[in-house]
Amino acid sequence: MNRAPAALAIGMAALTVWALSGTARANQDSLPLKIGDGGGWSFLGGPWTEDVEGVIRPPDRRNLHSRAFYRAQGFKDLTAEFEFNANYRETGSGSAGLILRAADANHFYLVYFPWGGQQLRAMHFWAILAKVEGDGYLRNLAARWVPGVPSETDRWYKVRVVAKGPQITVWVDGRLAIDVTDNTHESGCVGLAGYGWYFFRNIRISGASAEAPAWKDSAPIPSHSFTVGFNSENMPTGCVAPNGDVLLAAGSHLVRSRDGGQTWSQPAALPEKLGPLTDYGSTLYRTSKGRLMVMVYRTQEQIKKPVPEILISDSADNGHNWSDPEPAKIAPDWPAEPAGLVPYGPLVEAGDGSLSRFLLGGVEKEGRRYTSVRTWGATHCKAFAIRSADDGKTWSAPIELDRTKWSGTPRGDVPGSLDFTEPAGVAIGNIITVLIRPIYSPMMWQCWSSDGGASYDAAARATFPGYAQSMIRTRSGAILCAHRYPHYSINLSHDHGLNWDEGTVIDYAFWGMGCLVEVEPNLVLCAYMNWNRDQSLLVQIIRVTPEGLKPVPRKT
Repeated sequence: MNRAPAALAIGMAALTVWALSGTARANQDSLPLKIGDGGGWSFLGGPWTEDVEGVIRPPDRRNLHSRAFYRAQGFKDLTAEFEFNANYRETGSGSAGLILRAADANHFYLVYFPWGGQQLRAMHFWAILAKVEGDGYLRNLAARWVPGVPSETDRWYKVRVVAKGPQITVWVDGRLAIDVTDNTHESGCVGLAGYGWYFFRNIRISGASAEAPAWKDSAPIPSHSFTVGFNSENMPTGCVAPNGDVLLAAGSHLVRSRDGGQTWSQPAALPEKLGPLTDYGSTLYRTSKGRLMVMVYRTQEQIKKPVPEILISDSADNGHNWSDPEPAKIAPDWPAEPAGLVPYGPLVEAGDGSLSRFLLGGVEKEGRRYTSVRTWGATHCKAFAIRSADDGKTWSAPIELDRTKWSGTPRGDVPGSLDFTEPAGVAIGNIITVLIRPIYSPMMWQCWSSDGGASYDAAARATFPGYAQSMIRTRSGAILCAHRYPHYSINLSHDHGLNWDEGTVIDYAFWGMGCLVEVEPNLVLCAYMNWNRDQSLLVQIIRVTPEGLKPVPRKT
C-alpha cells in the first residue's frame, strides 16, 4: 500500500478555501480561497484546517464525508483553479472536489475526482460532475475517463473549472475532462468536498460576485443507510420468500423483514448442513414458480476434487426450515485451468426456466493455454457460467463468458479474456446480459447470451467503471448495477442493458459487495458490506423511477 509522508498523510480530495477576513468582496477579480481562522466558512463533518504552507485538509477521520462552504460570497459565472492531492491510506477509496453554486449545504453542483485501489492499479483517472439535490445522493451528470492523466496518490493535480451560464467545463492537468450544460443551479457559494484523506492548495476564484444565499448551519448530510443485525464480513444473499417476507443471509445466519425491509428480525442460525451463505458461494434464491431454495456450492479446493460439489436444499415454510441438501449431477468436462472456480452473484433464471450461476477463477501464472496474443488481458482471471435446464438437478460444465472469434477460427476456439473477475447478470426473457468486474480495463466488461445462457458472444466494454458489483432487473424492466467506485454507486438502464446512465452515488462504504432484492414493484432493497466489515451489514431502500433513483426514508 502506498503511504504518504507524515506531513501529507491526511490527503484524499477536497478543496482549500480561505475566508479573506470573513467578509465578501464584491466584483473581486481573483479571490484566493483559504480557510484561515474559519471565518466566513461553514463545515459539515468537522472543521477544516490550513497549515503555514497553505495546504488545506479536512478532518482527520476515516469513513468521513466532509464539506466546507465559503458562504461569505456568492458567484454565478466563475473560473476556479486549484490543486488537490489524494492519499490512499487504509480507506481504500475516496474523492476530492469543488462545490459550485451552492444554495445551501445540500443543493449544489460538485466537480469531483474519485479514486480506489483497483482503479489506481489499473491507471485510469476519472472526472465527474454531479448534482446534489437535498437527499444525500450524488447524481452524476457526466462521468468521464480522462485519457493522458495518470492515476496516482501523493500527486498534486491541477484543475481548472469554468462555469458560464448553464455550461460547466473542467480541465485536469491541461486536458479537457468534462463539458456539460445544465441549468439547475444558477448562482451560489463555492466550497470543497471529499471522502477519506486528501488535501488542497492554491485555490483561486475569479468572477463577478453574486448575493450569497441565506445559510443554515445545522443541515446535516442526509444518509439513508441503516444496519441489519449481523456483521458484514460476508457478501449477503437475499430474496423475497413466497409469503412476501424479505430474507437476507450472510455467513451462518438469516434475518427476515415482514414490512418490505423497514424492520428486521434478530439473526436466526442457519442449519449447519447449508454451510455459510453468501453471494460469493452458496446462495439463496426464489424461482419464478415460487420455489425457495439454497444452492450449496463447495469448491474444488474445499472438497479436494477436480470438479466442485453442488447440492440443492429447499424450504417449504418460507425459510424457517430446510431440507437435507440433495447432490446434483455435474458434467465432468471441467477445465484444468483455472484450477479452482468459485461462484459469484445469485442464480439467474432465464425465460425458459433454466438457471445460470456465474464463476470466476484466478490464473496464477501464464499457462500454456493462454500464450496466444489474441487472448487479451492481464494473466490473472477468467469468468464462466454453469447452467441447469432441469431445476438444478444437473449442471453443465463451465461456459466461458467471452466467446471470442478470430479470422479463420470458429467462435470459442480462442480462450476468452484474462481481465475478467466477479461476473453478475440478469435475464431479459431468454437473453442474459452480464457485467464483469475488470482488473485493468477502465470500464466494466459486458457479455450477452441470446439462448438462455447456453452460449455467450464476445465481450465488449460497458460505459462505466465499477468493481464488486451486484445486479437486478425489476419487474418493470429497469436494470440496476450497484458497485464500488466511484464510492458506492448504482448505474441504471431503462433499455435492457444497452445503455446506462451516468450513475448515482448512494453511499461511501468502500467494501460495498452486496445484493439487490426487489421487495415491491420498483422498490429495491440494496444490502452491502459496511466500510468496516466487523460492523453490521448496511441496507437502504431505493425507488426506481423513469427519472432515476430516489431514496425511500426508513419509517420510524
